[in-house]
Amino acid sequence: MALLLVLGSSPMVEGIPAFFAASRYGIGLVLIMSVAFALSTIAAYVILSVSSASGLQRINLGPVERYGEVISGGFIATIGLVFGVWSLL
Repeated sequence: MALLLVLGSSPMVEGIPAFFAASRYGIGLVLIMSVAFALSTIAAYVILSVSSASGLQRINLGPVERYGEVISGGFIATIGLVFGVWSLL
């Protein structure tokens, strides 16, 4: 189960077979693939983070901004209670 969780949470799970296949052609191709994957992943995270941050700055959430911690704490407590009661059933 732990192995499935590790593999399932990896963003590279679909690329592992490609790396195994490329290893047959030498370490050079694997390094090129690694650099390409790293650059594309970093670029995607930077672009998505910057665009999300700029989009969130345009949204006025009013009371949610002021009481966000209380709302999230209440939500987490509610989820805890639901699962606590569920485990007793």
